[in-house]
Amino acid sequence: MTLTLETDRLLIRDWKEDDADAALEIFGSADVAPWLSPAIDKVPDTASMRLILQAWIEAQPNFVVPAGRWAIERKSDGELVGALLIRLLPPYEEDLEIGWQLRPSAWGHGYATEASRGLMRWAFSGGEVDELFAVARPHNKRAIATAKRLGMEWVGETDKYYDLNLQVYRIRASEFTA
Repeated sequence: MTLTLETDRLLIRDWKEDDADAALEIFGSADVAPWLSPAIDKVPDTASMRLILQAWIEAQPNFVVPAGRWAIERKSDGELVGALLIRLLPPYEEDLEIGWQLRPSAWGHGYATEASRGLMRWAFSGGEVDELFAVARPHNKRAIATAKRLGMEWVGETDKYYDLNLQVYRIRASEFTA
């Protein structure tokens, strides 16, 4: 499934292999990688990032809607500023997680909140998704603040997902306001 969503300032679109250099600014950043769930090392180089993007691109058609991975592009200049995902949380694969990752130079502009709202609106519009979860490491103040700006409520702390101690936030479709 190909997805393109627009917000006031952003375009949410499928990944392309040509995004490797820009994606490396996100997933290769020492400021971003330590906060990712599941825990991964930062991506070391463009060639490795290209291989990851190839895997994501190949997997995308196999996801059950609304799951997937997307790039966040700034409309004003076409710059890739971040990434979004919706996926099933392990281990039981019952709960849908929404996640966002931005390159550090794009922090503080509201892009994560704006893009996530656009993706949430789309995910909830089909009527089949009742709720979305976000998970964050306890000291990841930026992710926690974004979850709260999205109207997500704190559910608690758990090590159920990814074998990490995580803060869990949830929003139900009935509570979502664009």
